[in-house]
Amino acid sequence: MAIVRMKKISIVAPKEDRDGLLKLIQRLGTVQLINIEEQLEDVELKTEKVNSEAEYRYSKIKFTYEFLKAYSDVKKGLFTKKKVLSLEDFENLNKHVNWEEIYEKCKSIEDEINSVNSRISKIESQIIQYSDWINLDVNLVILEGLKNISYFIGTINKKFKDSFLLEFNEKFKDAYFEIINEKQSDVNLFAIVHKNIYDEVFEVLKKYGYTKLNIELDKTPSQKIDEFNSEIQALKARENELKLEAKKLTEKIDEVESIYDYIYSELLLEQAKAKVAGTNKTVIFTGWIPENEVEKATNAIYTKFRHIYIDLEDGDQENAPVQLKNSWIVEPFEVVTSMYALPKTNEVDPTPILTPFFLLFFGMMMADIGYGLMMMAVSIVLLKFTSVEGDLKKLAKLILYCSFPTILFGFLYGSFFGGIIPITPLWLNPVDRPMDVLTFSIVFGLIHLYVGLGVKAYRLIRDGKVKDAFFDVGAWYLLLSGLIWMGLGGGNIAKIIAILGAAIILLTHGRENKTIVGKFFGGFYSLYGVTGYLGDALSYSRLLALGLASGLIGWSFNLLIELLGGGITALIFGPIIFIAGHTFNFLIGLLGVYVHTSRLQYLEFFGKFYEGGGKAFEPLRIKTKFIKVE
Repeated sequence: MAIVRMKKISIVAPKEDRDGLLKLIQRLGTVQLINIEEQLEDVELKTEKVNSEAEYRYSKIKFTYEFLKAYSDVKKGLFTKKKVLSLEDFENLNKHVNWEEIYEKCKSIEDEINSVNSRISKIESQIIQYSDWINLDVNLVILEGLKNISYFIGTINKKFKDSFLLEFNEKFKDAYFEIINEKQSDVNLFAIVHKNIYDEVFEVLKKYGYTKLNIELDKTPSQKIDEFNSEIQALKARENELKLEAKKLTEKIDEVESIYDYIYSELLLEQAKAKVAGTNKTVIFTGWIPENEVEKATNAIYTKFRHIYIDLEDGDQENAPVQLKNSWIVEPFEVVTSMYALPKTNEVDPTPILTPFFLLFFGMMMADIGYGLMMMAVSIVLLKFTSVEGDLKKLAKLILYCSFPTILFGFLYGSFFGGIIPITPLWLNPVDRPMDVLTFSIVFGLIHLYVGLGVKAYRLIRDGKVKDAFFDVGAWYLLLSGLIWMGLGGGNIAKIIAILGAAIILLTHGRENKTIVGKFFGGFYSLYGVTGYLGDALSYSRLLALGLASGLIGWSFNLLIELLGGGITALIFGPIIFIAGHTFNFLIGLLGVYVHTSRLQYLEFFGKFYEGGGKAFEPLRIKTKFIKVE
């Protein structure tokens, strides 16, 4: 119903017009380009690869933005209002912002900070090494100045410690030996011996796995550690200076954000060139364009370019991308459909049909005047004071629309913030008469299911499958209607209708199978599906359950406030409990109601007629993240 019909557009142009043509198409934002090589496999045409310079520029501006964002104190969220620029100002951004200079500064700071941190890490590792020798109170300058003395500084395996000490002390009684430190598997040792016995001592040490210490000891380990700590302090001071410089650069972040969007749009344009093929003098590209945009787009192209040939055809509609177009009332509910899956081009867009049911079910489950007013306030703030776009904007509108049935059912059920202010229900109090609400929930659910079957029948009849519509939908109408009538006390006519429906299902639903046995069991299996309809109908009892849950949780917070009694305690804690409790109930209720209302659409309703799987229409256009181009 609301799937926009697509046309396949092919454009042939002189090669010199390629860039200008693509730029115009991007500004129009109505053509989704297709990779031409996939369609002209037997034709030799030249294509271009994506310009690496454009990708490099994008990577640089992306780095600049992320670097400044990390140091910026101003945090922007999804709902921050965007700066608005005209198309002309947007296209001239590159002339007014010297972003390359900002990038170089950011890169220089980033590199130096990395260098500082790398040096600090290296020094900290060295400190750990020297800490193992901190008890050594002599350095190599002194030791190497002794003429007749040799020394050994190193480690042996700890498991040889006792045997080594025994042998060393027995053989070299005049030697000086000291254990500096012991670790899990090693013993750090220091020995001073006369030069004449150097080789003998070395042989003994070697026998026990001696490894010479391999660190600089121009000063004692303790002095080296002090030097390292001083260097770390200096490096950290420099790091702080660099961070202050980075923070000062964040003053430019607004300019960087703007140019980010500009360069990203340039990149999209370059990527589009890879989808264009051509000869030495001409280029050709194809794509999909919504039928209702054809006239505007072709007029704009013909106005600006003279030697252009445009061909329009229906193309393979099954592979066409999908764009939904609905009235302003229905449009916000497209987000519900797209969260499940876009319809295929040969399907029916379910959005207009699900809209009234979504509003009804949401209102029955949320059902509170106060919460409805909160939804209305939140959505108005989002729409008026932020720059939400796309699906977020649709979601904000959906919340606004759903606030009306929420308020309506709040009056019908007599609920205002869980009953903080007593209101006489215009219809009934669900706590007092739950079975009445349950009955209406099931009735609304059955109508929902019947409409779903009706959409399936419509689609089959539209495609010329009238018999299938009768067998696959009419038979279910007969069976279900007969069973419901029987449940309400219907007589033989109800039984006959139900049996007739069951018989048609049994005899026809296996008709796709080749064998008689297959046909029978196919029909039997389908008939067994009647139990699924029972489950589907009972699923709508959640309309009662969530409505009661939301109301009773709100009522519980009100009861807590009442238990505080009067006096100063109630004056202090009463407002706190009210605000915190009802905010919690509102948020959890909003989320739960949205999920369960969507679930009724996706499982119970869509299950009757809808498959989905369409590919979204993604035209070449100016995509912005931080600014809005008008």
